Amino acid sequence: MTDILREAVVGLWRNRTRTLLSMLGISWGIVAVVGLLAYGDGFDQALLRGFQGAFGDGVSVVFGGQTSMQAGGERAGRPVRMRLADAEAVGELPLVKAWSPEYIRGGTVTWGTKQADYAVRGVAPAYASMRAQPAAAGRFLDAEDVRLQRRVVFLGSEVARKLFGQVDPVGESVRIMGMSFDVIGVQKEKVQLSNYNRPDSESVFIPHTTAGQLWNTEFLTTFVYQAMDPGLGTRIDTQMREVLARRLRFDPADERAIDAWGYAESVAITAGIVTGLKIVLGFIGVLTLAIGGIGVMNIMFVSVTERTAEIGLRKALGARRGLILLQFLTEGLVTTVAGGSAGILLSFALVWLLSPRPFLSELLDDSTGAADIHLRLSFELVAISSAILMIVGLVSAFVPALRAARMDPIAALRQD
Repeated sequence: MTDILREAVVGLWRNRTRTLLSMLGISWGIVAVVGLLAYGDGFDQALLRGFQGAFGDGVSVVFGGQTSMQAGGERAGRPVRMRLADAEAVGELPLVKAWSPEYIRGGTVTWGTKQADYAVRGVAPAYASMRAQPAAAGRFLDAEDVRLQRRVVFLGSEVARKLFGQVDPVGESVRIMGMSFDVIGVQKEKVQLSNYNRPDSESVFIPHTTAGQLWNTEFLTTFVYQAMDPGLGTRIDTQMREVLARRLRFDPADERAIDAWGYAESVAITAGIVTGLKIVLGFIGVLTLAIGGIGVMNIMFVSVTERTAEIGLRKALGARRGLILLQFLTEGLVTTVAGGSAGILLSFALVWLLSPRPFLSELLDDSTGAADIHLRLSFELVAISSAILMIVGLVSAFVPALRAARMDPIAALRQD
């Protein structure tokens, strides 16, 4: 095998200009495959970061709906309204890790002479981890804030920016719907692709006990819960519906009575689009690599034609068909693998040099760049590209090699 490999290298070096051009075609093809797949992977990751800015793993937000089936002696068409005790009953399920009620109202937030309308959310401390509320300054709500019904507030990043500008809001007082609240923290700027009742950055967060008292309401807008394991989502959803159906008198099979939305549902919407995009990008890359493979095949056909007499002489001296096949197959594979290896190295260099591609930053007014497409190379991506490269190399080299192996030695010698 070593002798065959050495002969292949010598033969390729003898026609190095032609070999180099073939390698360039393969290199460009593998750069196209790796680059386009890396772009598709980066696109997917940008969307995931956008959804993770709204929901943690295994998190669902439950909304009351309207019954579409008769149950519990009630007719269809009845609105389903949830209370704190209903959310607490779901939170007591063994497979639920954390939960939080949520009251939401639209209200005016004022500081000094500046004011604007934002979403006011009454929530529990667990809401911070479930709904991705990292603090840039200060802290989020705690259990004492809830127990003592304190008038404290955690500001969304956009609220803090518009009202306070460069001033540190922590320790200041703002008026929310005419009532004074002390600012205890400010949200860290984040990417959020999915929201309900305005983005979190345009919201302020107060203890749910304070919200329920100030607004004199017993009905929740929503409640949020998190599964012990994201893989248990379907099972917990069933249990949650059964608990609420029993308490609120609707049929558990009535999908319109309540609606649960979370990370899994958000990703599912875009999964088909992302998969389709990856397939299209991969097809374009493979097509480009196949064109390079055709170039290798044509060069190998030329090589077989030029070496017809050599092939005839080898066969006349007793060379087996398999040995001739292996010789030309090795030459084609060496050309393909060498060009492909150079292409993979070039792909790493390009991914490292290229800055993130603009994507969702302008749409979401994000200055962090987290919503842009960061080209991403992974072991799986390189493995897929290498597998495609070997297939193209085998196909490109096999047909000319088979032609050489099937040559009639007498006809080959006469042709010379």
